[in-house]
Amino acid sequence: MPIQEVRPFGVSSLVVQLRPLHPVLPNCFTSWSQVLTDWHVCGALAKSGLPPSLASHPELAAPFVAEIGRAICVQQIDRQSIQTALVRERVVEPTYNAAGGPDYVAVCHAMEQSQNRYVSFWPTNISSPDAIVSRTEMERLQTEYFAIRHRHAPQVAEAQNAALQHYWSNKSGRGLGDDFFADSGTDSIPALMSRGDPSWWWRKFFFRLQRRCQRFHAADGVFLDHLPAIRARISAKKLSAEVAEWSRSMSNRWGWDGPGHYRMLADRTAAKARTLREWYETCAPGYLTDEDVRGSLDSRLVALLKSRDPWNRVIPGRMIESEHWRK
Repeated sequence: MPIQEVRPFGVSSLVVQLRPLHPVLPNCFTSWSQVLTDWHVCGALAKSGLPPSLASHPELAAPFVAEIGRAICVQQIDRQSIQTALVRERVVEPTYNAAGGPDYVAVCHAMEQSQNRYVSFWPTNISSPDAIVSRTEMERLQTEYFAIRHRHAPQVAEAQNAALQHYWSNKSGRGLGDDFFADSGTDSIPALMSRGDPSWWWRKFFFRLQRRCQRFHAADGVFLDHLPAIRARISAKKLSAEVAEWSRSMSNRWGWDGPGHYRMLADRTAAKARTLREWYETCAPGYLTDEDVRGSLDSRLVALLKSRDPWNRVIPGRMIESEHWRK
């Protein structure tokens, strides 16, 4: 039933109270991706308990959760954006060469030679008659070159889509594989913790993190970040279609299959943000809001894990310059 509300005279008192479609991001978080990833990391940590290295420093659980959540976002969003961009670029020139044939290759080589010839007149002879002729020839070849590329642009787009589909057919966008953090730096928190407390990391924490993130993708948070802009440019009647179109445009970029029930995602994420903020404030007061507190705890976590890193007892000896190179 509609909720009764006092209204001015002449206005109906039957008002339907609807929750906003997109939640308001608390100021203490930088993005909804941070909220969602930190939420899953925090849940896995609650199930596995603190590692031995943090048993005496429970406040360092806050930077640990933040760093693991940040690493998940980097792997699923930033790194995959770079990888898919490379996949797209690898097929561009081979497709143009195949579609344009010998004529395209000849025009390309002639254009490059004309450009080099024109540049050779710089800076002293740029106004000479030969330079003017060279520039005219260069511009003619450039026009022909870009006309061929424009003509075959649809074939390139098809090749790029096929390459991306092949790329994602061999891997899953959602979830965390066993080698998910393999590309992280040797001094990153995932690497340091996996070496310093390997039993806890593999048998307790990472196992539970994988289970919690089986269907998770940080792009769900990116979608929520963009939802206000999507909502602003279309009517409510067309919102579902606009969300579907935006999701399709991003699917090949991240291996992401869309937000699912986006209204439910928005509602649940707002509650998660409130709970997560309370956890941070209980674990390490000021971590989310005070840069000095955050910087201090981040530095302490790195220093503690490095002091327990078994590589510290091995790597320095290997890096000593040998006697062979001193002679």
